Amino acid sequence: MKREIVRLQKVELRNLKNVGYGCVKFATKNSVASDILGLYGQNGSGKTTLVYAIDVLKDLLTGKSLVQDLGNYIKIGESTAGATVEFSVTSSEDDLYKVIYEFDLVRKVVDEHIEENDDIDEEEHEKRNGAYLVSEKISMARVINDKWTKMTPILYYNAGSNEILPKNRYNLLTEGKQELIDEIRVLRLLAAKEERSFLFSKELRKMIRDSKWEDEYKFIFKVLTEYAIYNLHVFSSEDTGMINANIALPFSIVSKEKDRISLLKGCLNLNGVSPIPRKFFGDIQAKMDAISLVLKEIIPRLTISLKELSSSLNKKGEEIVKAEIIAKRTNVEIPLRYESDGVKKLVSILYCLILVFNDSSMTLVVDEFDSGIFEYLLGEILRVVEESGKGQLIFTSHNLRALEVLNNKNIMFTTTNENNRYIRFKNVKANNNFRDVYFHDIVLGGQNECIYEATNPYMIARAFRLAGDENAE
Repeated sequence: MKREIVRLQKVELRNLKNVGYGCVKFATKNSVASDILGLYGQNGSGKTTLVYAIDVLKDLLTGKSLVQDLGNYIKIGESTAGATVEFSVTSSEDDLYKVIYEFDLVRKVVDEHIEENDDIDEEEHEKRNGAYLVSEKISMARVINDKWTKMTPILYYNAGSNEILPKNRYNLLTEGKQELIDEIRVLRLLAAKEERSFLFSKELRKMIRDSKWEDEYKFIFKVLTEYAIYNLHVFSSEDTGMINANIALPFSIVSKEKDRISLLKGCLNLNGVSPIPRKFFGDIQAKMDAISLVLKEIIPRLTISLKELSSSLNKKGEEIVKAEIIAKRTNVEIPLRYESDGVKKLVSILYCLILVFNDSSMTLVVDEFDSGIFEYLLGEILRVVEESGKGQLIFTSHNLRALEVLNNKNIMFTTTNENNRYIRFKNVKANNNFRDVYFHDIVLGGQNECIYEATNPYMIARAFRLAGDENAE
């Protein structure tokens, strides 16, 4: 049975962190071929911002509340930030859609008098550094007789206005009934209070399902929400930090049984045993076995397993399994926490990589993909996914091995221009070593934008000397 395929095609960022404006376009238009995007650039140039923006997008499309300190991620000197995201959607009947979702955020106004109060705890401080959605818009076009229709707004609103547009679809939602009009007004207020999306709130999605809207509009809301829940996975630098600190191993498990899909997301303890409900234990154990199948080919003779140590009943009478992740080399078994950070990171992301390899609608976003992973191995993994995979892999990295193994179209670079933050290189020939071209253009230029803010090794050495001289003024 054919399934819907949803893929990211373009992400535009506005005033987010150090990106005044940046546009990332994905190279592959074929919905059944792999689509890789590697983002490179010097430290602090906007790579992680893209990862962060996609994570915010996931929260919005799934109806989750925005992170409490989101206001800190709005560009300094600006009060608003936003993004425009373009998706391609292929239905199970092979109908092709282009969907654009736009949102704008506004930093919360902070009471300066309260801000100076030393008694405020950290959680309350983060809440006041938050942001809220001021507008959302979702639009759609589709292919009919091999031609794209005009981009049509499905639904949008602005917090400065009480209107939800376009009127015809709003009227179909409310049917002119005062109780439905009041319900939508309350939903908007509730979504604003809880700092989450109104358009993708579960309450509005239910109203849309029950409405007299055309089926294609209902389909777009349904498929984008399911994509964000089950098929869009973001592995952030915070996840890497938890692994490196031996705190926890994040995981996302997608189970497909006939027409039913379920998601199991959480963390397994690295510094001790993990209590796992018996009803989930078998599924997690099976996925660990799948990871192990790939892991032993990446790191010869290394396998992992989820080992049951004991079980007990909780207060609700549910059986809880106490388990630990075990790494095995030949006949020697040790807890996974004693393996290297690179091995633990591979274990954490391998299941999602398996999904990307096999599923055209799967998107994995990994910040600092190269962290702890051997350079040559990194290149081999990327090469295999590019040549034989089906889904989307988006990653940031400092290791330049990818420039030698991936197609040039699958690499983008950050620039020093905050108003044109992401570019692809021009004038790169097929026989050029892309890594050498990158170093050449760092030193001598050659692109329309500067890609590296120059540093002076003599000034760096002088700064080290001055910093170490306790008698210097």
